[in-house]
Amino acid sequence: MMCLGIDIGFGFTKVYDGTNIVSFPTIVSNAIDSAGFSEKSCIVVDDEKFYVGDDVRGQEKWYDARTSDFVGSSQWSALLAQAIKACSLPNMYKNALILGIPAEQYDKGKAAELVEVIKRRYVHAGNDRIDLDYAYISIVPQAFGIFLKYMNDSGIGSDYKTMVISVADIGFHTIDLITVDKGKYVDDYANSFPMGVSVLLDEIRREVNKKYRYFISREDAIQFIQNSRLEWLGETFEIKNVENIIKKYAANVATIINNYMEGHRFDIGIAGGGGVQLLRSVVKLKKKLSAVSDPAAANAIGYWYYGMEKYGKEQR
Repeated sequence: MMCLGIDIGFGFTKVYDGTNIVSFPTIVSNAIDSAGFSEKSCIVVDDEKFYVGDDVRGQEKWYDARTSDFVGSSQWSALLAQAIKACSLPNMYKNALILGIPAEQYDKGKAAELVEVIKRRYVHAGNDRIDLDYAYISIVPQAFGIFLKYMNDSGIGSDYKTMVISVADIGFHTIDLITVDKGKYVDDYANSFPMGVSVLLDEIRREVNKKYRYFISREDAIQFIQNSRLEWLGETFEIKNVENIIKKYAANVATIINNYMEGHRFDIGIAGGGGVQLLRSVVKLKKKLSAVSDPAAANAIGYWYYGMEKYGKEQR
């Protein structure tokens, strides 16, 4: 049995197949015949054609993945299809897909409905139909993958079933906070805040535009966090107050996480998500959180562990 752990994040979609990580931007646009792309690069969901991820470059992004109705939409299904296509696995017969959705949107009833939506869709990636009728599909709360990866890497084993474990997922657009009590995810403890690292990157971009009348990308803004300057085409861009911008954002992130962690008794605190790599040296927390290894891909890897444990047994 093959298994794919798929994390359709607000910034990037990550896929893990047990060996490799594949990543592409979480962006979707209408496929326009005159756009210069071949039919093979299109994803077709029912009767709608889309360009996804890297194929969208050079076009205006038309769909915002942050909207509340994103999960389960045709656009979301197109990203799922692109993830499967990227792993060269169009035949999903008795193979497994594990996906996460935002923690505050998750409950078992909604997860079951979403699985039915996925299976009903008629999806093509290029010349291949992606048939999910007989695939094993599970939906889990986002950030739960970080928990699973940490448990697997730490060697705690079944001892986690006696513990309360809290997880902070610092993502691109949101910070998701969940608690796992004795191995069970607690719905009532899930929180999500629109304070992911894109907030910081956009503030830096505004400052650059204000000073230089020049629009930089979010990727370029990351250089300011790392180096306090940007070298581009022989010119150096600097912002005197970049450290203050970072400190202010880091303080807000710390407040969100501290308030959550202080409101719950827990034995272990874990941090994951792409924001961990950018912020680990500047966010000051009252309680220590252990950063999971490979934090940006941790959800996708954890979902894969979940799928192999759940569905691998059925194949033995």
